[in-house]
Amino acid sequence: MILFVIIPIVILIIILTIYSRRPETRGKRGEKMVKYVVGETLENVQYVINNLIVDNNGATSQIDHIVINPRGVFVIETKNYSGEIYGSENQREWTQVLAYGNVKNKLYNPLKQNATHVYNVKKIVGNLPVYSLVVFAQNNTEHIEAKNVIPLSSLKSALSSGKSVLSQKQMESAYHLLLNNKVDISTEQHVENVRKQQWNVKHGICPRCGGDLVLRNGKYGTFWGCSNYPKCKFIKNEQEQRSISTK
Repeated sequence: MILFVIIPIVILIIILTIYSRRPETRGKRGEKMVKYVVGETLENVQYVINNLIVDNNGATSQIDHIVINPRGVFVIETKNYSGEIYGSENQREWTQVLAYGNVKNKLYNPLKQNATHVYNVKKIVGNLPVYSLVVFAQNNTEHIEAKNVIPLSSLKSALSSGKSVLSQKQMESAYHLLLNNKVDISTEQHVENVRKQQWNVKHGICPRCGGDLVLRNGKYGTFWGCSNYPKCKFIKNEQEQRSISTK
């Protein structure tokens, strides 16, 4: 009789443990933590949008959080990675170290990911100041050498520092512009749009604005840049482009 009680409980614990370790579950948990720190929309004080999907010529961007306050428009990407994270602003990939150094994973630089979100937000709000913030929910940013990457514990101060540059009217206008550009699509549709963006890069098309990717020389070597630069600053180094093209 006892076994009939214990076995279902053990199975339930195993299922819940597996579910809690899924990247999607951890990500949602991190977003909830950021959402709690940011707070709600307070008219004329701050405007908050969570989980906003916007469209740019068929390419959708899923933005975790946007905060509009007198200091500007903040586009926030949330990461809930555990372990030690190593990376710098210009690296394409960062490293996650787990199990006392026995496990190492490669992570795509979240600043580059958020750059696309910032680009799309700027297209909507016009000339208003737009800032990128990458927030690590577990506060493990000590090995990251990049500005605008902050621990959750610093989020409130990051949002409240600096001079006031937006009027109440500008804040409200930006808020409604962003909401009016919200796209209601399923997760499956968004994933399909991401695959389309990857196809564009493979075939020499800028995934942000649809321009041509042209080969250029820069400080960090040869790279593929958008032909619409400086309006669009999407870049991909030559080695990455060659790797994609051969797959």
